[in-house]
Amino acid sequence: MKQTMTPRLWAVLLLTAALFGSSFLFIKLTVESIPPITLAAGRASLAALAVYFFMRLSGERMPAPGKAWQPIIVLGVLTAIIPYIAIAYGQTHIASSLGGILFATIPVFSVLIAPTFLPEEHLTKSRLFGVALGFAGVVLAIGPSAFSHLDTQLAGAGVTVLAALSYATGNIYARANGKLQPVVLASGQLIVAALVLTPLSMIFDRPWALSPGPSQLGTLIVVALFNTAVPVMLMFWLIRNAGASNASLLAFFMPVASVLLGVFVLAEGLSWTTGIGFVLIVLGAVLVTGSLSLRRSFQRA
Repeated sequence: MKQTMTPRLWAVLLLTAALFGSSFLFIKLTVESIPPITLAAGRASLAALAVYFFMRLSGERMPAPGKAWQPIIVLGVLTAIIPYIAIAYGQTHIASSLGGILFATIPVFSVLIAPTFLPEEHLTKSRLFGVALGFAGVVLAIGPSAFSHLDTQLAGAGVTVLAALSYATGNIYARANGKLQPVVLASGQLIVAALVLTPLSMIFDRPWALSPGPSQLGTLIVVALFNTAVPVMLMFWLIRNAGASNASLLAFFMPVASVLLGVFVLAEGLSWTTGIGFVLIVLGAVLVTGSLSLRRSFQRA
């Protein structure tokens, strides 16, 4: 039975959506002086510390070395390593508002991937129509002109969509391998990401040679703690107190936050094609999530 949303629950839900959604704004500001892989490594490392502390306060522990770590490692790749790098790289080429819009395709990809891992999930006509709307929205949001001459915006948009696809795959994989507590999975996948991304950063970016200013270091901390660790903790609180169904509403409010912040804080333009694309993506997400549980869709860092 779906739980009633009280004003307090609505406030926490909107705050969580705003924190998740504003990540594109702060990543956009950070990546100006910190390369994508180093940004991803810093984000994962700081968030891993915070979520691990939260996990221990919750009375949970990491599993002993063995088979239990297999889903943690897979999720670390799918929901942290790939998307963190892809989102940061994407923000070097596209507006933060467009990044948030394209990332809203997670439910659309989820409904396509779900039958592969979850036999009980089926592609209905309404879901297929929702998928079609979602992909039409992606084309409009990116802008038809980008496809005509393969510019850098198309590359940035492409890797952002790849990030959404990776998250969606990870979300469905987590549902099919959901033996561990969500907070343990979240903590573990961040630890895996930090352990992989940190040496990659040293190899490709030589972070010791970088000279980011105090503002960029500050925005990196914001991305790691307030766009990753804190909303993950709030999301777990929402699932426990409002139910997974109500918590899934985050999928529809997060891109709204990204668009509003991009337009009003960074003064990013919003073309009519992008606006229509945004509406189509949200409508597509509404159709495809009719009965597909999104509880795992927000277990990210």
